[in-house]
Order: sequence, then C-alpha cells, then structure tokens
Amino acid sequence: MSVPLPARAPRRIALAVIALVALALAALDAAPRGEAQPLDLGDENSWLRVQNVGGRAAEVAIDFYDLGGDMVGSDGCPLAGCPALSPGFGWSFFQQGHQPLDDGYRGSAYVTVDQPFVALLARDVFRDGLFRIAGDTLRLSVGSDAQYAPIVQRSPEYVSRLSIENTSDEHAACFEILYYSEGVRGAAAIDPPAPTPGCPRGGELVPPRGTLLRDERSLPVPEGFDGAAFVRSLPTASGVRPSAQQPSLVVDTREREGPGLAMYRAFDASELSRELVLPLVDRNASEGQTTWTTRFRILNRNLAAPNEVQLLYVGRDGRGDEIEIEHTAVVHPVLTCDQRRGGAAGCLPDGVALPDPFFGSVRIHATEPVAIVAQRVSGDGALADYRGFTAEEAASDVMLPVLNKNFGPWGGHSGWNSWVRLLAFDGGEVRVRAIYFSRDFPNGLVSPLLRADGPLTLRQWENANLPDGWVGSAYIWADRPVVALANLESDVFAGDPAMIYNGVGVRGSGSVH
Repeated sequence: MSVPLPARAPRRIALAVIALVALALAALDAAPRGEAQPLDLGDENSWLRVQNVGGRAAEVAIDFYDLGGDMVGSDGCPLAGCPALSPGFGWSFFQQGHQPLDDGYRGSAYVTVDQPFVALLARDVFRDGLFRIAGDTLRLSVGSDAQYAPIVQRSPEYVSRLSIENTSDEHAACFEILYYSEGVRGAAAIDPPAPTPGCPRGGELVPPRGTLLRDERSLPVPEGFDGAAFVRSLPTASGVRPSAQQPSLVVDTREREGPGLAMYRAFDASELSRELVLPLVDRNASEGQTTWTTRFRILNRNLAAPNEVQLLYVGRDGRGDEIEIEHTAVVHPVLTCDQRRGGAAGCLPDGVALPDPFFGSVRIHATEPVAIVAQRVSGDGALADYRGFTAEEAASDVMLPVLNKNFGPWGGHSGWNSWVRLLAFDGGEVRVRAIYFSRDFPNGLVSPLLRADGPLTLRQWENANLPDGWVGSAYIWADRPVVALANLESDVFAGDPAMIYNGVGVRGSGSVH
C-alpha cells in the first residue's frame, strides 16, 4: 500500500510506503525438475534508500516481515549513527549484517516517514567472484488490485523472479498470476491453475504483509518463455473483495550463466497510459564504461484485444547526425521491440534498422493504455531494466535519491560514478538546474542553468565542484515537465556493476510518484 504525498508542504503526519519486496539474504537453491542444470544464482542482499523531500527533519521507521507476514525486525532513524534526516538528505539502510535479521532472510519492509519522501530499493549479488547490482525507485500513491509486469523470462539466457506482497496489515488476499506470450491469444499459464484453500474463485491465499514468490524453482511457464505477467486479486473465502486488495510486485531477472541482473517494480492499473516516453533507447551506445543496446516490451491493459501503437524514434548516429523514424505496430497482448534487429522485430519499418551506434529516445502513443519496460543488454553480460515514463510521472521537480563521483576507489580504479539522462516529456527545449545534496553540501550545491533541445546528460564525474569520493542525491529543477534516469556504475568490480533507476517527480501532478 502507499499514500498520496504533497509536492511541497510538509505535514506532521505519518506518510508510508511499502518498500517493494524480496529483501533477500540467502543463496538460492537448486532449480526444479526440468531445468537443464541446477542454478546457483548467488548470495544476495538488499538495501533501501530513503530521501526526505519535506521541509523539516524526518524520522524514519522500517518494519521487516518474512514471507509469511510475521514481523521479524526493525530499523530507522534516528538511531545510533543515523540522525533525523534533514530536508534534502537521504540515508541508505542495508539489510546485510543488520540484526535481528538472520542470514537467509527473505521478505518485505514497510516504511513510515513523518515527512514527504522518496525511496529506492536495490539489491546486490555475488556469485563466482562476480558482482551484480540492480534497483528501482518505489511508488508512493494509492495502489490498485492489479499489477502489470511487461518482462518475465524463463529463457535459455535469463530467468525472472516475481515477488508479490500483500500490502494489507489486516486482510489476507487471493492473488492469481496470468502469463502471456507474444502473439498468442489467451494466457500461456494460470498460476495457480485452480482454486486453492481460502480462494474459492482462484488465486493463492497470501497473509497480511506476506509475500507470494515465484522464481527459477517455481515459475510455471515452459522453458523458453519470454513474455509478460498480469497479477490480479480475486475474492477470498472470508469475503475480502478484490477492490480491497492491493498487491505490490517487483520483478528481478538474472542471467543464468553470465553476470547480468536487472530489476523493476511492476505497474498498477492506474499507472498505465496512452502516452509514454523512453528517454534512453540505444544501439551499441555508451555513456562511460558499458556499451548498451536496448529492447523494450509493451503490455496492453486490455489483454483480450489488439492495440495499435505509434512509435517515434528520435536520436543521433555516431557522427552526430539527427535520426527520426516513425512506425506503427499492433500489440496483442505483448509486443517486443529489439533494437539489435531491424524491421518488425525492432518495431521499425520493413528493411529499416537503427544506425550503429544510435543514441536516442522513443515516444509511444497507444490507442489504449499500455505498460512498457525497457531492458538494456551488453555484450559483456551487463543487464538493466527501467520503466517507461507516462505524462503523469513527468514533473518540473525530480528527485534522484543516490548519485556518486569516484566513490570507493580501489587498486587504481575510480569507484562508483553516476550520470543522469534528462528529457522534456513533450520533446521541447528545456532549461534545467541540478541541486546536489550531501554532508559536503548541506544547503545544496546549485549547478549553472543548462539548456537542452533534446536529451541532456549530466555526468557527475565531469563536475569539478563535486569532490572525489562524493555520495549524495540530486534535486532537478526544470521549466517544463521532464523525466530522468540515473545510472550508477563501478569500475572496481567485475561482473555487472551497473544499475539504472527512474527519477521521482515531486511536483507537477501534486503528488510524489
């Protein structure tokens, strides 16, 4: 569950958000029968970043729950070493080593803050000496009884995990998962396939604050599945209506043999839209260490009917020449657009492919609402997901909870660095300032006024006013609604040390998204 937040005016009431689930500390067990070989996906830990966007110092309380919904620990500020958070400041709560959480813990968290705030959930994994990281920002608003997950995989390369939390602290819920393949009418699998105890109309009974988990051991789809999932609430035997149930879903995807790890939070029904923008759609393009190519997947809200989408690709090639390509496609109920390929497979006109390299964005207009997730892939195994932005998410004020400049250098390497991609939602010219917050800059470090007609990239390692070793956050001001993506990456670790997350709008629509 989550609640609306005001953009500016702080209030002395508790404002709460569910920190989306799978705060895991356990190595994963062997895969089920039918896998080509057992999977060892590594030792996993999570952390939660909470950012105060209110006008007064904030107190934070975090309660941890296991998969069965039992409370097993707590954390927060102010505690030893963690003061109340001043306006603009954030704090990272690490589950690894936190007592009383035991090794092997997996569950969810409920966060309460007495000021408006934004939050980010991330996880990192070690396996065979390789490091990987992924994360996403969380939604603070009223949820719905359905969740849409455009990318779910059980392919030869990748396997996904679905963590579905019952956000109620009072009522059990019945959650059913329907899996959809591209170009196939009807669900490829219904999970569970029949009514279960406590769920006479279907679904699986999940206790209050409990979590329904589907992973490499329990995904009911066949090998080779590369599609989407839809989670819906159904009536419980005790009389809880679907409209009174609010699932919350996070999807993790991991490379079976390589280092790739990606993560995104799913969309509730109110977040789907006819107008979306993907500010980062590339082909063999780089903003630092890793060279990426994008693919994105579109999922219809109405899973039973075809839906026409118009796509506008805007960007530049390796020589800096402007590129603009339009295309119309049909989604029924899932469509994958892979920029590694041309023509229909890339959601491009016949015989057309994006130039190599291509740095750009895509604007999508759909006849009926859709959800979109972009997945970045790299030849070295790196993997990252981000959610497509809607007009409702665009804002003239955007928070980025964690950024770095040469943080944690080691052995001649720079450490963690970040960059931010900004884009006006309507594609027009925009004026922008970035205000950086940290212990070094308690009142904020204000950047010069920047102007851009198209995408704008802020590279923190190029900012001479930020000291080496800097870790903090950023507040973006713009003179028209923008969307923002933040990328964090380390040159110290081998594997997939890259994470991308959506910036959070804190003005424009009157609530924090």
